[in-house]
Amino acid sequence: MAGRHPHASEVLLFYARLAEFDGDAGALRELLMEHGPQLLQEAAREGREPALNLIQRVLRRRDPKSCTAHQPLAGVYRPEGDGTSFSLVCDACLVEYPASRESCPGCGGADRIAYYSAESMPHIQMRVCESCRRYLHVVNLGLDAEAIPEVDEMTALPLDIWAGEQGYAKLHCNFAGV
Repeated sequence: MAGRHPHASEVLLFYARLAEFDGDAGALRELLMEHGPQLLQEAAREGREPALNLIQRVLRRRDPKSCTAHQPLAGVYRPEGDGTSFSLVCDACLVEYPASRESCPGCGGADRIAYYSAESMPHIQMRVCESCRRYLHVVNLGLDAEAIPEVDEMTALPLDIWAGEQGYAKLHCNFAGV
């Protein structure tokens, strides 16, 4: 995947290390300081966010039942019957849970949802709430059956940059701290 998305290769290679990680919080901090993207390296060295949150999230991934409050990392359109279902992926435990496609998972507003995309990533849309000015990426598995929402979400860095320039904020940072 890093070859298909050279702009995100550093983040994707780092995520591959996270996916294989099986140590404790101290070992994870070392991994962040040695192999994380620059923002995470500095935060891990200084013992501050977003590294502290990432450490908790990675360790919580091992026990999804311990996750009590799902916060959305990304959305997923999944082919189902003659249409698609919509769900959200929890940023802490990566469990998918059903969600309304009409309302914002941040503020609950339903009247001002918009979608944006980039030609280079047709299977990823940015779902924006004009009420609270926050967004999340939605991965369409009908357009790319091999997509992995929590990984493909990280390849959408060009959309993140555009969103920031437009004054939007991401609902929750991904595992790379973006």
